[in-house]
Amino acid sequence: MRRLLLTAAAICSLSVAVQSPASAASFSCMETSHLSSAAQRVCDSRWLSNLDERMDSWYRRALVRAGYFEQTKIVRDAQRDWISQRDGCGSSFWCIRRAYVKRIRDLEKYVEHV
Repeated sequence: MRRLLLTAAAICSLSVAVQSPASAASFSCMETSHLSSAAQRVCDSRWLSNLDERMDSWYRRALVRAGYFEQTKIVRDAQRDWISQRDGCGSSFWCIRRAYVKRIRDLEKYVEHV
């Protein structure tokens, strides 16, 4: 019985290790030493990584939409500004989460109303 419990515990810990994100949608998490602490936190959190994937999807849609109106530079500059704001959160999960949620909403509005 004890052996079974130890085996089950080992399998559970292995599955958690396998589930940790290797990359977010908009950047690679393979080598994190060059990343900001906010980006490292995104790499370490499945929740934030999922938000990053969602944000990246909307950002790509916004770039396509911006191309129709010659606003690609505006959208890219806004994304760079947002990355600076996100990085200003340091490693604060809730601050980073708020930044992603706001950016996703802004991108959704842009795509749907421009």
